[in-house]
Amino acid sequence: MSILDQFLMKDEVTVVTGAGGGLGSELVKILAAAEATVVLVDQNIHPIQTLAENLQQQGGQATAYECDVTDPEAIQRLITTIDNDHGRLDVLVNSAGILGADNPMFEVQASDWDAVMNVNLKATWQVSTFVADYMIKNQTAGRIVNISSSLGGRSQLKRIHYATSKAGVEHLTRNMAMELVKSNIRVNCLAPGWLATPMVQDILNGPQGAHWRKAIPMGRAAEPEELTGSLLLLASKASSYMTGSVLRVDGGYAYRGIECDE
Repeated sequence: MSILDQFLMKDEVTVVTGAGGGLGSELVKILAAAEATVVLVDQNIHPIQTLAENLQQQGGQATAYECDVTDPEAIQRLITTIDNDHGRLDVLVNSAGILGADNPMFEVQASDWDAVMNVNLKATWQVSTFVADYMIKNQTAGRIVNISSSLGGRSQLKRIHYATSKAGVEHLTRNMAMELVKSNIRVNCLAPGWLATPMVQDILNGPQGAHWRKAIPMGRAAEPEELTGSLLLLASKASSYMTGSVLRVDGGYAYRGIECDE
């Protein structure tokens, strides 16, 4: 196998949760370009069905499944369906996540805190547990890639619940890696920063845009294709000696320091 071939994922069944989101959809496109058989999962079937059809028209292998990743019974049904349709499951990318309301800690509602933790942290643990169990039963040398954020490694005003959930995802990654290493399942974490989706571009070009661009040491958001190398490293066999790692791709944002004002 050549050096570059290590990054290809030809025919490997790769599940991406939150595949309808701005980040999730970009991760799906990268994996499809690497020849993975991509399984798109989201609570809303319509956008992922459209994306899957577009990828198929381009010669990619993609299917879409509706699933609420906070519902354990729905996750079990999903895995059964994937097994019936594909006969295997090699890679899981936990991309499902929500931001929650933009509030300081005294104004965060308990319901909002719970919603963020349930999707960002609990669902990541829950989906990974069911998938890892499937991999172990099928003796699969699997890979799990959890998606954190630059805020998993720094503080920011009005994001206390989101930042805490992502810090939890990073520690969850380390613990899962140690639990699963003897089962030949590797668990790593990708922590992107600002990604140039239409919503983010509106922020960076808006009234507070100069402030946020200044907060990013590289002065700009990442283009989606700039996640290619890091995602394929963690999702492919190229990272065969990596587990429990957190890989930050955020233009230095996480290490700029605490955001004390706006």
